[in-house]
Amino acid sequence: MHRIWTDNLRFRSELLRDIRQFFYDRNFCEVQTPVLSADTNVDCYLNPLAVTEKLLPLNHHSTRQYYLQTSPEFAMKRLLAAGLDPIFQIAPVFRLGDRGRLHNVEFTMLEWYRIGDNYQTGMFLLAELIHFLFDKHGIELGEIGYSTYQNVFESEAGINPHTATADELRSICDDRRIVYPDTNWADSTDDWLDLLFAEVVQPALESVIIYDFPASQSQLAEIRQDGEQAVSERFELFLRGQEIANGYHEVRNAAELRQRFRRSRERRLTRGLSWLPIDSRLLNVMELGFPQCSGTALGLDRLLMVMLDADTIDDVLTFPIETA
Repeated sequence: MHRIWTDNLRFRSELLRDIRQFFYDRNFCEVQTPVLSADTNVDCYLNPLAVTEKLLPLNHHSTRQYYLQTSPEFAMKRLLAAGLDPIFQIAPVFRLGDRGRLHNVEFTMLEWYRIGDNYQTGMFLLAELIHFLFDKHGIELGEIGYSTYQNVFESEAGINPHTATADELRSICDDRRIVYPDTNWADSTDDWLDLLFAEVVQPALESVIIYDFPASQSQLAEIRQDGEQAVSERFELFLRGQEIANGYHEVRNAAELRQRFRRSRERRLTRGLSWLPIDSRLLNVMELGFPQCSGTALGLDRLLMVMLDADTIDDVLTFPIETA
């Protein structure tokens, strides 16, 4: 067991080298941004680790909170706005939540941004990176397909996710005997969509990039009117039933993003989750103007799991949280 574990760690080292070479060959600049910051993601489903200034060597009269970052996104976008482009980073990130086969409190994120990239070029760069890494190590992958969120949802769950009601989605869950806490568990259609996607759709996704998510799941992505419905210019890579990467054609309007943060925080509070600040240094920068770009975040540990056919995230970490 120890030999397999150390072999995995050697492979991890080689993969880090190859990732850097991929981006260096394309003239990306590697950056390092603060792991501890006053800014934080306000996503309804992500919970950061908070640290008050009382625990830091700062003004002892202050009670301002700092956060271990759930993603280097905010700081990297501030660098983009300052003109540093294109950029990538391999960073430790932290998220409170489930601890299990696919999750550890601390994990590694590969994230990159390039000014001028649109939705399509963002997806193509992601696919190019994955093919490069698998080919480099002689691991069979095959072609990466592309499909809209609607197409895969209709194919696997039998319903249009853009027009389905919460009652219709709950009925499908009942028919398929998918367990959920109770009928008051979900406070939006998105909760039912996420449950069905995770339980029914995602396991069937072998090697594909899914795009055009529902507009309500836009998070930090631009929203585009597509016929009669609005869609989010967001894309996700799935390999062997696992979500590996999440990318956006990044939203540029600071007022729009501030409103999304406000709605997300309201949902967090109604769910009994911790209060998170809306104002951020990123929003202050965006109000001065922000360039068109595409960005992608990739879970390095999950990619390693797929490439090494590992059973748990622990197999590709030096030390998981219990032995850290």
